[in-house]
Amino acid sequence: MTSTEADVSFIKWDKKNTELVDLLKGYTKAELVDQAERQAVAVKKSWNKIQMVNVLAENTTEQAETIYHPILKDVLIRLPDLETNIYRVKTLTNIEGFMPLIKKGFFFVAKDADSILLLIPEEILFSVRDRLPSDNKLAEAVSSSDNKKAQILNSWKEKAMAIYGNVSLEHLKTTWNRYFDEPVTIEEIKDLLN
Repeated sequence: MTSTEADVSFIKWDKKNTELVDLLKGYTKAELVDQAERQAVAVKKSWNKIQMVNVLAENTTEQAETIYHPILKDVLIRLPDLETNIYRVKTLTNIEGFMPLIKKGFFFVAKDADSILLLIPEEILFSVRDRLPSDNKLAEAVSSSDNKKAQILNSWKEKAMAIYGNVSLEHLKTTWNRYFDEPVTIEEIKDLLN
């Protein structure tokens, strides 16, 4: 089902701030009440807009860091980078996959001339980005993976040498690619064995 502009609450955006509180302020009071109902947050219609925004911001941040963190992580790591939090699209169909998160209040949409802006609050972007493994940890994981490959290849090489007296790199490559989903090249085998 495609979303139409009638299905989506566009915020009024001041084009400066992308903090959650500022984006929530872009909703009307009635839209804030609807958002509170979708999040199962108790707000009173008699509250002023700022009170509602503060309660919703706190709840949204808490959910983003707990229950919805795995979902947000899966979505955000597919974006071009984890620094950009404003994306310009032509139509709502370009961001159809984001609609559940927009309706839950994690992402926002605003109109800008002839396009639509997908806005990701800084707090949500940072909470996901800060909990991802650092580049050092990723490098360590890759290094550990290479060490494991080298151990397996050395073991096979030693066994083949003991049985046949020699072993070709082509044989190691063929054997590896038969048993593992991640193929290796002869050059990689040379690097791993040295």
